[in-house]
Amino acid sequence: MWDAHFRAPEAGVARARAMHATATDPGERGWLALTLAFDALFFASQPAVAQPLLDDARASFTRAGDRRGELLCDIGLARIAINEGAPIAARERLCALEAGVRRTLSPQDLFWFLVVMAAAHFFADAFDEAIRDLYEALDVLRTVDARAKLPAIMSNLAAALVAVGGYAPAAELASAALAALADGHPQLVLFARANLAEALAGLGEYARAAEVVDAMLVDAAAASRTPEQNHWFAIAAEVYAHEGRGDDARRVARAAREVHDAFPAGYNDVHALWAEAVVADARDGDDALEMLEAAADAAARHRYPAVLCKALARLAERHAARSDFERAYQASRRLLDAQSSRLSHRASARYVQLRHEYELRHVRSERDRELEKRRETEAMNAELARLNADLQHKMIQIEALQAQLAVEVLHDPLTQLFNRRYLDSVVPGLLGSAERRGSALSLALVDLDHFKLVNDRYGHSAGDAVLREMGRVLPMALRPADIVCRYGGEEFCLVLPDADAAGAQKVLASLAARLRDLRVAWNGQALGGFTFSAGVAMYGTHGTTLGDLLAAADRALYEAKDAGRNRVLVAQAT
Repeated sequence: MWDAHFRAPEAGVARARAMHATATDPGERGWLALTLAFDALFFASQPAVAQPLLDDARASFTRAGDRRGELLCDIGLARIAINEGAPIAARERLCALEAGVRRTLSPQDLFWFLVVMAAAHFFADAFDEAIRDLYEALDVLRTVDARAKLPAIMSNLAAALVAVGGYAPAAELASAALAALADGHPQLVLFARANLAEALAGLGEYARAAEVVDAMLVDAAAASRTPEQNHWFAIAAEVYAHEGRGDDARRVARAAREVHDAFPAGYNDVHALWAEAVVADARDGDDALEMLEAAADAAARHRYPAVLCKALARLAERHAARSDFERAYQASRRLLDAQSSRLSHRASARYVQLRHEYELRHVRSERDRELEKRRETEAMNAELARLNADLQHKMIQIEALQAQLAVEVLHDPLTQLFNRRYLDSVVPGLLGSAERRGSALSLALVDLDHFKLVNDRYGHSAGDAVLREMGRVLPMALRPADIVCRYGGEEFCLVLPDADAAGAQKVLASLAARLRDLRVAWNGQALGGFTFSAGVAMYGTHGTTLGDLLAAADRALYEAKDAGRNRVLVAQAT
């Protein structure tokens, strides 16, 4: 009965319900109760129904000495703990079970462990770990050929990717899940639609998101009240508010508050406050700032990055519109911190890499099966060659991705010059070489004069265009052995091996001449007349470490600015 429910949930639970009432054997009763409990947890979203069934099943398994059944009950109880707002405790419980689970349970049973562990990681703000668990669950499904579970996993992956800002792949996964759920379980359809609507909103496709929300709410009206509906209503309120459908937005915001009051655990506090905040923001109410602050604080408290970033972005815009630039700046700083945390591990690149790793494992699995099935046939060799070529192609893709990530780590994305990370890694070696050879080495900090006027007069896009041209021109003015890095903003750092103060000034004079002649095309105009101020420090004279040279060059740079800009000054000897 338990195994049949895995592949055909509706038919399996109907049979289990009919037999459970009259079952007397402890082992039989335990598996029937477990089947009903998991259906309530994972398909009907009714944890209150699942709890007594799991207690009944565990007691039956304990009497029967069935360790497999006990482990599955513990997995179900961990899922209930997550629903009750204790994901960290659930994760600790699952970690303690993991060795026994992997040793005792079949791949089909392991699937449930991975799904619940993914949920624990998701609600504990460990989104990369959640994605990893879900991909392993996908691998398990391939071994047991249970296609009925694929839409649920794709929907869960979409939710995890939305949390880290991977809206495009999330929309693809949610759309694929919906296509596979044409006649599927209503709760899973609603979950997939909610993830698709949120992903589309994240991509700015609000018109499409509104169509999805309309269909979602029609289905939700016929569904029993569950904790997940709070998330659906919050997404609906956001989309309707953006589309100017104020009455609809207020209606679903009230529904979100009602669900929160019935099920206050998990992220429901965040969803309810966000739904109310977007309604207040859309009608430009006096309480909009207060509501947005409340939503941002709740999202920060519960570590829910999707709402935190949206709320802080809106707060910064509102404060700026009111000319309260201090608070706008504070909100922008909080937004930058939240976005940095959200993308700290380059979640979208990690997703691509995980996806390719999954495809690689799939190719290997296909190859191994074909080897076994066609070992004695001529067709086997052709199929093996195809699969090996596929495998090599995927490996090349991953190597290219890794190479791209390695380049991005050491280069500034706007100018394509080296960044501070590269500077910190390579200069100590150059200083050591200068010390051993007794040769000169100079370091210069170069700052474009009056660059703020370009941004103020023509906009930041024009400023970016100028900086991109700087990234092209600067290396052309230097020797092959010289190093140029973007140090920050419109400031650049030049490291000049085998160059004393006179040599550094000669290089900078050549650079100044190039910049005077530089013209940057922008909206039919030619931006030009660029000058810079620079400070130069020399190895030995001004210090023997990178920090010493940067500090000395920085002092000289500020003296050059104070002296009227458009000049190069050598730091005073220390």
